[in-house]
Amino acid sequence: MLKKLGYTLLILLLFALIGYVVFRYFPGFKMPYIFTLVLVTLHFYVWSAIKPQCKKLSTSLRIILGFVFWFPVMLLFVGGFGLVIEPLDSWSPFLRIYFIGIIFTFIVSLILPVIFIFFADVIRFFQASVLFLSSKKKRNAKNAISRKKFLVNTGLAMGGVVLGSMGFGMLHGSYHFKTFRELLSFKNLPAALNGFRIVQISDFHLGTWVSKDPLIRAVEQINALKPDIIFFTGDLVNNITEEAFPFFEELGELKAKYGIYSILGNHDYGKYHHWESEEEEQENFEQLLAFYENLDWKLLRNEHVVLHLDEADLVIAGVENWSSNPRFPRLGDLKKAMLGVPDGSVKILLSHDPSHWDAEVLEYHQPIDLTLSGHTHGFQVGIETPYFRWSPAQYLYKHWAGLYVQDERYLYVNRGIGAIGFPGRIGIRPEITLIELT
Repeated sequence: MLKKLGYTLLILLLFALIGYVVFRYFPGFKMPYIFTLVLVTLHFYVWSAIKPQCKKLSTSLRIILGFVFWFPVMLLFVGGFGLVIEPLDSWSPFLRIYFIGIIFTFIVSLILPVIFIFFADVIRFFQASVLFLSSKKKRNAKNAISRKKFLVNTGLAMGGVVLGSMGFGMLHGSYHFKTFRELLSFKNLPAALNGFRIVQISDFHLGTWVSKDPLIRAVEQINALKPDIIFFTGDLVNNITEEAFPFFEELGELKAKYGIYSILGNHDYGKYHHWESEEEEQENFEQLLAFYENLDWKLLRNEHVVLHLDEADLVIAGVENWSSNPRFPRLGDLKKAMLGVPDGSVKILLSHDPSHWDAEVLEYHQPIDLTLSGHTHGFQVGIETPYFRWSPAQYLYKHWAGLYVQDERYLYVNRGIGAIGFPGRIGIRPEITLIELT
């Protein structure tokens, strides 16, 4: 007991010393240090429940289990030293993305065990208090032990399921593309538009792609659909335009009969990157505009174009990012985008954030037949079956994935083809959407 107490005091002293150095000489690392301290504390707390259950295992299995369990902490320390030498933005995409992904995975997988172990400890405390005052100590002691063991084992098992699911989602889910198909019926659709094939893609987040190979597969899958037109509904990059440069050639292979039209998402403005000056931020944005121009994708910024197809007009309008959430840019101007739109034409609106549909689009005096959005990613985690759908996204967004209809007007929310934050997907596959008009 005294030996364990000595080790604990030594570890606390070490962290206090490191904390003093960080707060005194490296103030920019205060938050990473606090984050590390919290993670290490949670690991020790969960390890205290795992360790007694490892006694029956062989020495080699205990070593392997201990290494796997403490790997994220070791990785965090190594990464911390790496950040002193070179900032995270300068790391190679592979190292940066999977460093963040592994740390995030282990943090999430710790949450359930911590909750269950905490409740087990609370129960044990109250039961120990009752035992102290009770004469039926032995029977209650057995109950206390069995209840605590059940809770601990449940928490550890659920944490293992989360860890396995997220690990599989990183290794397999990110690039497991799926084509979602919709057949939309419009009133008085001109004959020239009957069977018109629209492919929608959204949320590339190219800063999270570690290889060109998946993008090549995605482009081949899109082109195989033989689209009449392709719409990209925003978030080409995570933070800076440079993330898109390595993928220019692959994106240029996308082909559609009547061209490719795109809009900006909240990430495309560069607002989530620390810039040294406003001039540097503006230069980054101008690089993005030039990227689209060189790619020959028509970027719609609060404007529209009219496609004349035989005797039919197809209006394609696009707005800059507009969100009902004040955290995100609100630059979209629907009135400006729709100014001069011919009456009686079929109207399609590209608007990155689906909250725009309820807030403005449905109330607009000219009915907009179809709005295409992205942004939510379906939170990249969820369950989708023919009979049941669930995702954490539904608690933040009324319209979070798929097709919605109101007053004969359609909204389609694309689940995104890329990922951000967690570099993986669980249950919500990266999407390519094919919409056929009829």
